[in-house]
Amino acid sequence: MTEESKNDPVLRVLRIVADRLESFLEGDETALETLAESLEQAEVSGDDLQAAILVLRSLSGGSALGAAVADEQAPGKQTHRVLSAEERAILAPEAWGYLLALRSQGSLDAEQCERVLDLVAESSVRPVNIEQIREAAVRIALSDGLEGTGEAALDLSH
Repeated sequence: MTEESKNDPVLRVLRIVADRLESFLEGDETALETLAESLEQAEVSGDDLQAAILVLRSLSGGSALGAAVADEQAPGKQTHRVLSAEERAILAPEAWGYLLALRSQGSLDAEQCERVLDLVAESSVRPVNIEQIREAAVRIALSDGLEGTGEAALDLSH
């Protein structure tokens, strides 16, 4: 395990949850009761917890659209698109969860999320992690803010 993955807060949350579940399975009846305490000691933020929740839900298929949605009907405001195989190959699951969290919190709209994915796809770093998604999201949001004020847009080419 790399040093970066050890320090990633979403991975820390997932490891803590896995450890508590394993302890419970091994007979520790208080393992789940001490989960909140373990998370507090790890000093993870609410955003990190939300991103971890989104990762777990995406792994369980919890964000899939129902089959009843008609093809010509536009997706609802709270729906999320599914990553293509190529995008899954370049994006770490926790980075996708973080991007979904930004979208669900209203920090980015659907078009901005697509632009973030396009920007990180141009990067040579694989897999793209949360920090790279965060940086791309800030660049996209700032460029939109500058365009709205009439100032020059940021160069997003690198």
